[in-house]
Amino acid sequence: MTDEVTVMSVRGQVVIPKGVRRKMQLKPKDRLIVYGEEDTIIMKRLNLPELKETFEKIKQIAKERDRKHGKLSQKAIDKEVMAVRHSH
Repeated sequence: MTDEVTVMSVRGQVVIPKGVRRKMQLKPKDRLIVYGEEDTIIMKRLNLPELKETFEKIKQIAKERDRKHGKLSQKAIDKEVMAVRHSH
């Protein structure tokens, strides 16, 4: 574990020390989730799926489904949506 000291600004901003950023391979725009309890604060990297990558996977699954079974009609989609809504 890397122990380093940082200071909170008047605006509540905290700089993550360079050694910690390097060790954790943190980059600008990385998201962190912050937990606080009594006198302890924990920051953890938040790994969200890359939306573009996820969308491409979904498109590929849909294309494969269409290839095997033909395209879904709007009526069939609406029927499935209603079935899911009523099941909850």
